[in-house]
This record gives sequence, C-alpha cells and structure tokens, in this order.
Amino acid sequence: MSLFVAAKAIKHHLSANIRLVLLCFVAVSPSLGTAISALGRLVLFGLALAVIIFTNSSERTVQSQRDESLKNSISWIVLVAIAYMALSLLWTSTNDPVALNAWTRHARLIAIPVVYLLIYTYGEARTVLRFFVIGQIFVMLSAWLLVWGVAVPWATAKTAVTSYAVFGSYLEQSISQAVLIAIAWHQRDWILGRGNQWWAIGIATSTLIHTLGFLIGRSGHLVALVVIVLAVIYELPTRLKWASIFVPVLLIAGLAVSSQKFLERTYLLQDEVKSYYVKANTSTSSGQRLLFWETSLNAIKERPVLGHGTGSWNKEYTRLASEKADITTLTTDNPHQMFLLWAVEAGIVGLLMLCWLIVALLIRSRKMAPNDARTLQSVVAALIVAGMFNSPLYGIGIGDFFCVGLGICLALIHGGHSKAAQSTHA
Repeated sequence: MSLFVAAKAIKHHLSANIRLVLLCFVAVSPSLGTAISALGRLVLFGLALAVIIFTNSSERTVQSQRDESLKNSISWIVLVAIAYMALSLLWTSTNDPVALNAWTRHARLIAIPVVYLLIYTYGEARTVLRFFVIGQIFVMLSAWLLVWGVAVPWATAKTAVTSYAVFGSYLEQSISQAVLIAIAWHQRDWILGRGNQWWAIGIATSTLIHTLGFLIGRSGHLVALVVIVLAVIYELPTRLKWASIFVPVLLIAGLAVSSQKFLERTYLLQDEVKSYYVKANTSTSSGQRLLFWETSLNAIKERPVLGHGTGSWNKEYTRLASEKADITTLTTDNPHQMFLLWAVEAGIVGLLMLCWLIVALLIRSRKMAPNDARTLQSVVAALIVAGMFNSPLYGIGIGDFFCVGLGICLALIHGGHSKAAQSTHA
C-alpha cells in the first residue's frame, strides 16, 4: 500500500510540474510573435483537455470547490458571450468563412478562465506571472538593442530597425510594454526575486522611457500615462488623493518638453483630425479611424439590439462608407475600437456582455491582496484604454497577450486579501 501511495504521489508531483512548465511557456508565448503566440494557445487548450481527461474524480471535486463564485461569474460570462457570438452566425451579413474566422478570434476570450482554472495555487500564479514578465523584458531589452543600432537576428517585425518593434507592430508593442510597466511596479517586491525591487523599478523605468521616447504608438503612450496615473493614485495617502488630478497634466507637460517624438505625434494627431473634418481626408491614420467609428455608429443604428452578426463589420463598412473610404482600408476587418466592434457585430446585447466581463474582473480584484488587486486593475485599465482606439481582444498577438495576462492576474486571487500571503511565496 505504501508503494502505491508513493507512486501516486510521484505521479501527482510530475504531472503538476509538467502542467506548470507548460503554463510558463503559455505565459511567455504572447510576447514572442504571432507564430509562438498561436503555439502557446494550442498548448493551453491541449493542456486543459489533458487535465480534464487525466484528472481523477476526487481531484476534480477538490478543484471544483475552488472559488465557485469566480467560475460562476467570469467563466460563465465568457462562455455566454462566446455562445452568443456563435448564435449570431445565423443572421450575420457576411459569408460563412469570414464569419467563422471572426468567431474564432472572439472565442479567444476563453483563455481567460482556462488560464485561471489551470493555476491551482498562489505560488503557481506568481511563478507563471514571473514568466509572463520575463517574456516582456526580453522584448523590451531587444528593443533597446535596436535603438542602439545592434543587429537583433530574432527581430521579425518588418520595420524593426526603424520602429524599434521586435516581433509585431510598434502599436502592439507599445501597449504591451505599458502593461509591463504596471506589473513590474506593483509586483516589484518579488517579481525579479527577493531584495531585487530596484531591478524591477529599473525595468519599469527603462520600459517607460522606451515606450514614450522611441515607440510611436499613440495608444501605447496613452495606456502608459494611465497606468502611471493609477500607480500614483494608489501610492498617495487618502488625504492627498485629490492631488492625483494634477498628475496627467504634469506628465503630459514633462513629455512635451522631454520627448520630441511624443510632441511630433501629438501635433500630427491634431493635423489629421482637422484634415478629416475640414477636407474629409481619410488617408491618414486618424482620418481612417474617425471614418471607421462614424460608419460603425451608423451600422449600430440600423441593428442596435442584436447587431449585424459575427464577422460582419467589414461588410457593413464597405456598404456604408465605400465612397468615402480610402481604398487601402476596404479590407480592414475591425473599426480599431473594441466596443464599437462588439456593438456592430453583436449589438447592445453583445456590448453589455463585454462590459459585464470587464466589471466582473474589477469586482474580483476587490478580493485580492492590495498589490495583486492593483496589478489586475491596471491590466484591465490598459485593456479599456487600448480598446478605445484599437480592438486588442480581436488581434492575434495582442489578444493572446491580454487574455493570458488577465487569466494569470486573476489567479493571484489565491493569495486572498492577506498581505502576509504576499510574503509567503517567492
């Protein structure tokens, strides 16, 4: 009997280690380009299937008792949203292949609860989060090498030498680097090891400098500013919270003085917006977005409740705006605005589901220890801000980045409210 028990314990230990190793790979994968990101997604779902098949009934019972309210809120919201998107295939205005492809991209949301449910303890959550950060640190250091003119053979971005983006676009990298700033700061006491908080602060600072000083993604700049403002608000004592209203002004003023690239992009934005409204110029980045948003609102007015169906955005855009649109945008499949995309394709019903998920994530953060709550809240804030000017959950690389990142941050709930819990796991 003792040999049987020992063999069972060894099997459990090995399976736990394999699961954790695979989760660490999943955590790193969104940072390393779309191909590795897709592989990480495949590993994640394969791991989930293996756990379902090979976990015995008693272990499943123990796992099913973990935080039932979280599974009932987050998991069910995601499942209902994905199911509704599938249902809308019945009335979508586009063809089946396009609609099915769009549905698979929306269904990426399932990674949030899957990652959470595959992480069993607070220690595992911290380990996986550390690898998530390591992946981003690798990208950030590689980007600095590009700034210094060093050849980076693994940089696959077409404009890596000029845009300093390593694997994807400068837009996606600026957003993901802004998230790195938030995580490195809020988890600075342990993320790079005990006693290395100044290294974590240095990573956050150098990432901030690179994001605002060398990357031209305006969405990323805004996300970075928001996570910094949140960090300041969190650190201020209650009696001085009012002073946080001056933080954005001071940051923008400082950037205007110190960053020529930030200043140039700001003036360019003003010129592009003016050109759109005065000359109906849709050839610029801002002009294209404004037309996307205007057209999306018109499409929403036509079918406000149920929407035009999954994958229908491009069909409605070309139908309503083909005469005004720049020809290069006629193949665009989203309005570069997350909430408008959901409203066009899934109507108010789908939009409410998306908002419900965001609110549920923020509510769950209230059950976490302070720094863990701040981390999750900052990542959610980054998603919201990025979603105002892009469709991050719909993108291949950045979508995996947010879904995996949110799932990992959710798993920090295993530490509970206790500050002591934050010091018991390295």
